[in-house]
Amino acid sequence: MVKTLSLACAIVMMVSLLLACGAKSEPPKGEAGENKTAANAPKETAPAQPATRVIKDAKGREVTVPAKPQRIISHYFPAETAALGVKAVGTNYATATQILSKEQLQGVEDIGGQGVNPNLEKVLSLNPDLILVPDFLEPNGVEALAKIAPTVVVSYTIDVFTRLKTLGDIMGKTKEAEEWIAKYNKKAQEKRDQLKSYVKPGETATAFVLFQDKKLYVYGNQRLGSTMYDALGFVRPEKATKLFESNKDALWQTISAETLSDYAGDRIFIVVNDSNPDVQKAADELLNSPVWKNLPAVKNGKAYVVGNKWSFYDPITLDWLLDEMPKLLMK
Repeated sequence: MVKTLSLACAIVMMVSLLLACGAKSEPPKGEAGENKTAANAPKETAPAQPATRVIKDAKGREVTVPAKPQRIISHYFPAETAALGVKAVGTNYATATQILSKEQLQGVEDIGGQGVNPNLEKVLSLNPDLILVPDFLEPNGVEALAKIAPTVVVSYTIDVFTRLKTLGDIMGKTKEAEEWIAKYNKKAQEKRDQLKSYVKPGETATAFVLFQDKKLYVYGNQRLGSTMYDALGFVRPEKATKLFESNKDALWQTISAETLSDYAGDRIFIVVNDSNPDVQKAADELLNSPVWKNLPAVKNGKAYVVGNKWSFYDPITLDWLLDEMPKLLMK
């Protein structure tokens, strides 16, 4: 009887030990079991970004462009690409050297060529993945470039800010375009505040330019007009306003020197290409004529003769003009 009882107790103890061991070998809930499930679960991946996209350019052409272009040819738009923080691989130096500094042009190749069309061999050698050209480029030139890389035609006559946003969208630099415009507007407000003690409310201003044809032109809302009217708050004289009633987007309108007084404002800016002897001669004749000398702005010391750099219309130049124009106005 005692042996039977001892055997029974031994069996109970063995079973208890086996159960205990089984409990220890089973992974605790919330640790190994869950880790195994997590390891087997499919990982979430970010949606793949498209490598290309289709845009419609200024000529209505649908062009497939890289989403993030790396090697851009910026023909006639060197300032826009620079303002957006993009280092183009090539541009036309005839325009770029008058706008950008040597530092900004470092590493950027000249694609000059004949006339408005760039040199195709030079463009090809730069292996671009995107080419930007103005809408005045010849159609056969656009077609030839399109065989090298996606070529987008951009309007050259739209205002700088729209152009900058358009190019920003094409190059995947929308945020940079908005940031540049916001920074410019902030600077313009600071300059207006700075000029309050120098410029009276409602003061008028007009900008003229003498071209190679020796004709006199009045600037519209673009070029110097953008700085005078939009940024610094000058008012256009009534007769000068009427010149642009039929075409408010016109860059300029021609007038005769004899009618200069009809369009001159309280402040006058006249652009003279001092690198052209013929233009300089015509300017000297005008500036020494009774028509010019009898203008109220000239008599009051508020007429300013400025160089050809003032005639450009791009982000870099507009930012520069926000510094240069107030310097003259505060003299």
